[in-house]
Amino acid sequence: MYELIALKELSSNENGSTHEFAAIQSEGYLLASRKAGTLSGNHYHKGECLAKNPESLVLVQGKVKLSVKALDTGYHEERVIDAPMIIRIKPKVIHTLEALTDIIFLEFNSIAEHIADTYYPS
Repeated sequence: MYELIALKELSSNENGSTHEFAAIQSEGYLLASRKAGTLSGNHYHKGECLAKNPESLVLVQGKVKLSVKALDTGYHEERVIDAPMIIRIKPKVIHTLEALTDIIFLEFNSIAEHIADTYYPS
């Protein structure tokens, strides 16, 4: 349903840290910030756009509760995730991010790809 990929920490000291991850192909990128207590998502993708099969985002800063539910089986799960982390959501999985702190994340898709392959449960 989803996959979490830790970013490789290259260095860390009193100035901060540096992480590395493999390139993620996309027509565009979205940089988003959300305030603590807000919800994002509550939708799914059919995988019609390559950028949504799977959907990839990098949680750059903060902590979220990820809620997922498979459309085909009804299986659901919730998990708390701390940055930095890559989150990959497979098609036909309803997903919601609850910002437990202020968060910043990168989505690896353009807004056109998002609009073309985003569906809301009825």
